[in-house]
Amino acid sequence: MTNRASLLPWTLANALGMALGFLTFIQTLNFIGFGFEFESHWSEAAIEAWAAAHPANAERVFRLGLMLGLPLAGTIFTACQAWVLRGDLRRPWLWVSCGAAGFLVPILVIWPLTAIWGDIPGPVEPFTIVGGGLLGVAILQWLLLRRRGVYVTRWLVLWIVGLPLGMVVFVVVVGAAKLLIGAWPPWPLEIALYGVFIGGSAAAVSGRALLARIESRSPADEH
Repeated sequence: MTNRASLLPWTLANALGMALGFLTFIQTLNFIGFGFEFESHWSEAAIEAWAAAHPANAERVFRLGLMLGLPLAGTIFTACQAWVLRGDLRRPWLWVSCGAAGFLVPILVIWPLTAIWGDIPGPVEPFTIVGGGLLGVAILQWLLLRRRGVYVTRWLVLWIVGLPLGMVVFVVVVGAAKLLIGAWPPWPLEIALYGVFIGGSAAAVSGRALLARIESRSPADEH
């Protein structure tokens, strides 16, 4: 493996990218719903009250937020990845575009459940968004690399293994923190931690398998 990219910055880029991406998705929903009424943006009480008072409009806002916010979240995520891989990608925009397209995958699951989305008990919803999006991104990136003669099936398998591992780590760490301090993290921090643990775990488990294969080819070798 060369020194152009290593496991630690790759893991940090995935953790930070997914945290920022997920926060951006929620902020997109807030802007669509509340505009510049910033005091309501991250208030769960305000959001629930508005949704209860305008159920039909809330569903339209949510669907619009999915179509705009999730591709944006994926783009931010893969842009962070591309920054780490900038010495190994001839066309970084193709890598980044996998983020926008890959994060359309959760919509296939969420769209039929829009009417009850937000009322499903447990962390099913954030895990669906983050895990489903990261799975979609990885499959598209695997196809992109395969087309260029870079075969990273082992990375894809390990990435898939790392996604539920990150979910388990999130539940254990945040649950332990709740027991110690007696409170769940504030909503924005909780959203960020979903991204940190799931994105970071998937990258840490699978990163070496990807980086070694990508770095074995120079950008000039891509076609």
